[in-house]
Amino acid sequence: MPGLRGRTSVETRLIEDSSAFALLEPFWNRIVVQSAANTCHSTFEWLFTWWQHFGTDRRLLLLVAYEHDIPVGLAPLYAGNGTTEPKDLHFLGQGLSDYADFITPLDRPDVTEALISALLDLRPSWDGVDFEEIPAGSPNKALLDRVIETARVPAVWQTTVRCPYLPIESDWEEFYATLGKGFRHEVRNKMNRWNSRSTGRIKGMELRYIDRREVDGEFLDEVVALSDGRQMADGHRSPFLNHPDQEFLREVLPLMGRRNQLRVGELRSGNALLAFMLGYQWQGVVSTWNTQYDPAYADYSLGRIVLVSFAEQSFREGCHELDFMRGEEPYKFQWTTHCRTNLALRSERSASTVGNMHAPAGPEAIEAETNS
Repeated sequence: MPGLRGRTSVETRLIEDSSAFALLEPFWNRIVVQSAANTCHSTFEWLFTWWQHFGTDRRLLLLVAYEHDIPVGLAPLYAGNGTTEPKDLHFLGQGLSDYADFITPLDRPDVTEALISALLDLRPSWDGVDFEEIPAGSPNKALLDRVIETARVPAVWQTTVRCPYLPIESDWEEFYATLGKGFRHEVRNKMNRWNSRSTGRIKGMELRYIDRREVDGEFLDEVVALSDGRQMADGHRSPFLNHPDQEFLREVLPLMGRRNQLRVGELRSGNALLAFMLGYQWQGVVSTWNTQYDPAYADYSLGRIVLVSFAEQSFREGCHELDFMRGEEPYKFQWTTHCRTNLALRSERSASTVGNMHAPAGPEAIEAETNS
């Protein structure tokens, strides 16, 4: 069979088109949960949809390891076309994913070895590497070193960003007390101020938190409008205002919602959406990814209030971690001292000119108000 390579009991196949990619769906997430890349941004839903939106004029180089004709490992890669962008290797999802890696079972180094060997066999298909957001603790780091050494591609490791996270090891009341009286008083005071406003005394206009697990076009229209208002007020960027990103999000978020992988907390007064926290839920980890608030009400710290409510819900549901994902905004360190570090492996010719090209999509929007 073309594209088949034997290595002990593990074989590898190269997937180069979307139809063959789609056939992996029944197996994909089963492999994710056994791997070090066990995150929401390694799921089939995220990466297949990303490829559908961003794969034009790029070459899919998805390597799949098989054992007894069953997929057991994945190298989710693509290469630039060599015309409008260099023929460098990238992970699928690059730019919008907070974490990326080979998706292989933790106890099967032979699977990763087979994928690495297959990648080296494809050396004529790529010129360099530009791998972003690899966790520093990845067990595959040494194997990637072998790729660049064997392929004779001068490349360097760079630190891209830290990713704060909060292990959930107590109940909500116990943890919330550790945030300090000043923090708790600020949240309570801002909510009381809102509800004592003249409009707040009108029935139905109180500030209320709503937990949402699925989204539709109407809600996403509200998100876009809120993001646009914030950008006009202070220039704040949002992936919902970047049209290629927005089209992707309009498809992937409803899909993830239908599959119980989405978490959204929203603050409303009457029918108006005033703030939201958009996150993901995967294997007991709740991840915060994007947030926004109405700048007309910045004095009420709506970003902080929605995050507190979002976190409380995660605690009460028995999740074991709140992942703030990539980005070092100061407000995150009010919640935790735990951090992971992400790395990039880049060819030397691009490393000198490429900084952190893709700004974190995480909820940096509340930095200003949480530090006020």
